[in-house]
Amino acid sequence: MKRLSIILAAALTLLSLQPASAQLNSALRSLGNKAKGVLQNEANKAVRSGGESFKEAPSNNSGAASASRVAQGKTIYVSQTTGSARADGLSPSTAMKDLQKAIGAAEENDMILVAEGNYLGSMDRGYIEIGRFGNATHEPGKFICLFGGYAPDFSERDVVKYVTKIQPYDQSFIAPLLNFNARRPYGYSGPVGNVVVDGFVFDLGENNRYCVANVDLEITGTPNKGVLTGRFLEPDASPQCPIEGFSSGDEYALHMDVEGNVRVSNCIFVNCRDYGISALMGKGHMEICNNIFISCRYAACQVRGNVKDADIDKVSLDFHHNTVLFTWTRTKGFEDMGQGFRFMNGIRTIDVHNNIFGCNSNCAVERVYYESNKAMEAAKISNLYDNYFFANRRDLELASAGAATISVPAARIEEAEQIGPKYEGNKDLPASEKAFIDAIDKSYLEGFMNLKIIRSQSYNANSAANQVNRLFGLNQQGSEIIRPSMYCNKYPWEKAKDLFGKVKGYGAQKPE
Repeated sequence: MKRLSIILAAALTLLSLQPASAQLNSALRSLGNKAKGVLQNEANKAVRSGGESFKEAPSNNSGAASASRVAQGKTIYVSQTTGSARADGLSPSTAMKDLQKAIGAAEENDMILVAEGNYLGSMDRGYIEIGRFGNATHEPGKFICLFGGYAPDFSERDVVKYVTKIQPYDQSFIAPLLNFNARRPYGYSGPVGNVVVDGFVFDLGENNRYCVANVDLEITGTPNKGVLTGRFLEPDASPQCPIEGFSSGDEYALHMDVEGNVRVSNCIFVNCRDYGISALMGKGHMEICNNIFISCRYAACQVRGNVKDADIDKVSLDFHHNTVLFTWTRTKGFEDMGQGFRFMNGIRTIDVHNNIFGCNSNCAVERVYYESNKAMEAAKISNLYDNYFFANRRDLELASAGAATISVPAARIEEAEQIGPKYEGNKDLPASEKAFIDAIDKSYLEGFMNLKIIRSQSYNANSAANQVNRLFGLNQQGSEIIRPSMYCNKYPWEKAKDLFGKVKGYGAQKPE
């Protein structure tokens, strides 16, 4: 038997650079202000008026529609604790109880305010949809805005205090936790609306399958007694150990097929078994800001352009002030995936800045895709600047002319020609940012920092399978066992909230 141990570890003592100051985008400052009585907070007002929360797309996206040209609709209130199944939802005192029903009642450009609670769709099926998943052509969805984080009586908004979540626990389904379609018919040239998802927790940790935690049983992948579960189990895995939880396949947390003015902000994506955000973006501008991604599998965030080549210059993406931790690979063998953020094709301008990327099992940021022709690739703007990195397997992964990709540490990102024109200010997380490290679940962090993958290979010439294979002239068979000390274990979702606002100007700031 051949035994190979691969150690993936890093030391926090290497984080030695000093912090740099940065100002949070003015759009974020308008989010999350407390409401007075039944008045909307400033973020909601901005959406209704087409104000600063939705600025015009960058100048290179002159073809994108402006939110200010769209007449805003009505406001619908949803409260799981104080709402009614038969209410109209048009005031806090007549709030609806079911978010899916409110979405069904909403019309173009309406806004839905959602109080604290766990919203699981019609009859608690486990997911919410705005347009059918995978069928945007026939289910175009709606341009609406969703704001969570309200008190049950809507007297106050605080997304950390009043948790609005989509957290299934024993449902069987194959769909994203939230699917959001908002597209106009092909050839449409008029104004498009706003799309907002703000103030929600997306958690699949209660629905995933895990080995039951047992530090004395290596097969469970339990790194220490403080981690909630053993390792994550792929849907077809059947290990010889006790299992907890339930899963029926790979589901996104938030899937979007949208266009126009789009924002995802103040959300938490935790324990997501198939991407935190996976999106298709049409003409317009998408902003993904002030979110926390933690313990997501495949990738924390990927957004592809979904337009014809001639319209790529009308698509842009801004990914900023997010905290991205513990993104896991597709399988327990750590062969592929596991990216924090992915630069994808079909988008002319992508800005990635003022984020914190840490403990991502493949890479923090990936830039390996190229446009279909040299002219489009030459026009592509892939900005990566003013970010903090720590304990990632790779900080930046680039495509290579050879078989292997190129790993680029934060300090050398300026040398990567695929990045730019903005590339300055990427650094290791300063050692002085102890408050941020302390906010991460200690047991989970220690488990990751001491991660081991043990591969065991064996061959038995006298096994029944090999005896039959020899009889028919077939190849002999061996076996391989892969046992990671940790793989996509459940992260305590309540502790994810502690990561807001721990580093001034970098990562997810405290919603105010």
